[in-house]
Amino acid sequence: MAARTKGKEAVAALGISGSPRRGGNTDVLVAEVLAGAAEAGAKTAKKRLADLAIGPCRGCCACVRTGKCVQDDGMTDLLSPMEKSGVWVLGSPLYWWGPTAQFKAFVDRWFGAIRKFPFKGKKVVLVMPLGDTDPSAASHAIGMLRRGLDYVGAEITDVILGPGLGDKGDARKNVGVLRKARHAGAHAVRMAAKPSQSRTTNGRE
Repeated sequence: MAARTKGKEAVAALGISGSPRRGGNTDVLVAEVLAGAAEAGAKTAKKRLADLAIGPCRGCCACVRTGKCVQDDGMTDLLSPMEKSGVWVLGSPLYWWGPTAQFKAFVDRWFGAIRKFPFKGKKVVLVMPLGDTDPSAASHAIGMLRRGLDYVGAEITDVILGPGLGDKGDARKNVGVLRKARHAGAHAVRMAAKPSQSRTTNGRE
């Protein structure tokens, strides 16, 4: 349930699933993070990249000259809810040691968005289920996202890995990862709701 606190608008949390498999483990875990965010008072929404027809970056660099991407597609519709949300839940299954094609196209389109879009200060929960039982298999994909989000000024508050979740529905049976996902959603909302404070070197206001 979303709620206002001390006259302030509730934090908005946006889930973005990069899985082409509707109702799969990524969708389940992104939804669980959003459930935790809602319990912490956030307004939540979810988008599936496979439904948005986001084209890959063309490398034309028109956005460098004009500040706007030449493509008017699903990315255009996604930027507004991203901008309004203080929390992002970014999910992708692991495909060949990286995110899905849909998710990579989405990330590559940030190149045009960073020139006018406020990424800085967003709180991010990363979600990545994988069929491999070794969580280190996701290290390259998570590392890419960490570096990219750090570059644009967003802050990762939690990473939810789901090793051994290869078959559709596996995530629903894993109580431990579901619990972690729900806790991560609530934690991200609490972080986003904290007022920013500037401090001097002696730690006083």
